[in-house]
Amino acid sequence: MKTYVWIVLYLLTITADGYSQIDTLIRINSCNLHFKVNAGAGKPILFESGGGLDHRQWDSIANILHENLHATTIIYDRQGFGKSEIDTVRYNILTEVQGLEDAIEQLGYDQSDMLLVSHSLGAFYSRLYAHRNPASVKGIIMFDPRIPTTDDVKFAKDIAKSLVRDAFGPEDIAWYYLLYRMAWNSNFLINKPVPASIPILNIMAAYGPFDTEEENNRFKSAQTNFVNSRKNATLLLAQGSSHNIPQDMPDYVIAEVAKFYRQYLGFDK
Repeated sequence: MKTYVWIVLYLLTITADGYSQIDTLIRINSCNLHFKVNAGAGKPILFESGGGLDHRQWDSIANILHENLHATTIIYDRQGFGKSEIDTVRYNILTEVQGLEDAIEQLGYDQSDMLLVSHSLGAFYSRLYAHRNPASVKGIIMFDPRIPTTDDVKFAKDIAKSLVRDAFGPEDIAWYYLLYRMAWNSNFLINKPVPASIPILNIMAAYGPFDTEEENNRFKSAQTNFVNSRKNATLLLAQGSSHNIPQDMPDYVIAEVAKFYRQYLGFDK
């Protein structure tokens, strides 16, 4: 029987509410991934940061939701960002999500009902995780998510054509691989749908992440079309927010996540 890493390797502190708090590196194949976990009595919430961001995007939000809901909150750094390492040879969204699944198993939450919360590019990872783990994912909240479409693939290919590997220093190498693999990742996800049984809340920013109105309209239309294509999805607008809704409107984010969590993952579920 596998002995979970959190029993023997993690540095634990006891929070004011009596739950354990974990801040550690987990070995995944040739990489160490950095995780922070607030263990609670409630079902887990797994957070995915936006592209190029790390766990700090969600740190304070996750702490408050843990306190308010007594939920287990899991934040982490994807490969190459924050305190996590990167495997440049096998780097793509599939191997990243497989590594995430391995880490979640080591943490002991692979059999738990779970809520996925993501921002921007992080929605790619939530979608693939849900596609591969439909029994455990009970809901997804996506804040101004990137949606995999043929137009998104074309956009990503155009970016990749402009990349010059030598222009990226050691501190920026993860950015290079993130942008270089973006078209492949988007195209891969087009054929990996989220199961229809999983409820989705898509919260769109008032102002998109791009410099041109054309690209921002494309970004918004992709979200609208995605929600309209599903019976079990809701679209909300974060009035006045930039693309980074968690940074601009943390109280709103906390309120919407808490409401969704109580509806779909409450103790009576």
